[in-house]
Amino acid sequence: MLKGKSPRVFWALIAIAVLGPPIMSLALHSAPDLLQGVIRSIPEPQPVEIRPRLFVAYGALIAASTLAILYLYRGRGFVVYWILSWTMLAASNTLNARGYADALLGSVMIGLSQLLAVWSSALILLSVPPFAKRDRQRWTIPVQAGAITAVWFLVSPFVVPLSALLYTGGATSALLKGAAAGRFARVARRTPIVGAFMISAALGVMSVLEAAGAIMSYRPEWTAAYANTLLAFTIVMSIVIALAMHLLVFEDMTDEIRRTNLALAAANEEVKRLAITDPLTGCYNRRFFDEIGRRELERHRRYGKALTVMFVDLNQFKHLNDRFGHDAGDQVLRTLGGLLQRQVRQSDYVIRWGGDEFLLLLTCTADEAMQKGEELKGAFAIERDAFGLPTDTGLSVGVAAVEDSAETLTDAIRAADSEMYRDKLAERRPA
Repeated sequence: MLKGKSPRVFWALIAIAVLGPPIMSLALHSAPDLLQGVIRSIPEPQPVEIRPRLFVAYGALIAASTLAILYLYRGRGFVVYWILSWTMLAASNTLNARGYADALLGSVMIGLSQLLAVWSSALILLSVPPFAKRDRQRWTIPVQAGAITAVWFLVSPFVVPLSALLYTGGATSALLKGAAAGRFARVARRTPIVGAFMISAALGVMSVLEAAGAIMSYRPEWTAAYANTLLAFTIVMSIVIALAMHLLVFEDMTDEIRRTNLALAAANEEVKRLAITDPLTGCYNRRFFDEIGRRELERHRRYGKALTVMFVDLNQFKHLNDRFGHDAGDQVLRTLGGLLQRQVRQSDYVIRWGGDEFLLLLTCTADEAMQKGEELKGAFAIERDAFGLPTDTGLSVGVAAVEDSAETLTDAIRAADSEMYRDKLAERRPA
């Protein structure tokens, strides 16, 4: 009994230990005094200075870190471009967030931040071909353009006004982001991926914001009035781009899995086709007949539909091989297989039984099958004359209907085989 009650006693002691002191305090003090004491004991919040550009830098580092984690699972080259792009954007905003006592040093640091921002935009543009799985990236032009921009943004602080430096940085970034938006839009049209649509739209807005910032570098009054609004929109669009990049990585991974599954399904279908198909004639083989024979017989018994077995044999095939060679014999067998498949309905089956013998499983009566056999003989005679084969190279056909009470197709196959040999003997008998 005590053993069963021990958990309840344990939890009762825990409740007393936790709730006991507050209840005693409430009993010893009046509620208003207790409430005022609690309020006075809460420390007042201290003001915290938030630097928007530093905030953007931290966000860019987070985006680069999460993309780096995704790269471990999805080792595609375009993810590396994005990691480097966000890392450069973080460095650029970190340099802009600091204050510099020396004016020349400040100009140099701003030039470096503009260079990193331009390279960040260029990497997004360069990431499109690897994502679209186009040809290998050609680095001659990007490296030359990168060297030119490096010289400009690192040397221009010494020779041009700061406004010109800010304008060229913003305008270049706007052009690069606009071009990247167009490329991602083309990719999205070819393959409807939500992430590509989002990146394209967000980059388009960012391009407009970068262009507005470039123009504001020559209008100080606009900078004072709209700088914070412009920065707020930039932060929002940066978040959208980061989310879209992560979404695009997952979509790309899902798309590859889907394509792999389709390829595996197609390969499985091909393996199955090869397993049930005669490689020479393209007709079904006896393994396939073993699969569908019982099914067709069950359908015949259940629904009372006519079912007939037809044997087709190629006369003088050995003589044909000896005279024209085995390659010619194989070609005749391929021709006969194609002829038989064209002459039957989709519900019927043509099986290469072995050597120069073919078995046809037809959903028709024996009389209809015999008429079909005569049509096959005439059609093959036309093909034979076209190939210039001897006139004694013809077809022997035997037909047997499947009985309603038949448990297997063995009897019908045996009967059709016997009829085929009778037809062969009749063909050999002189007229």
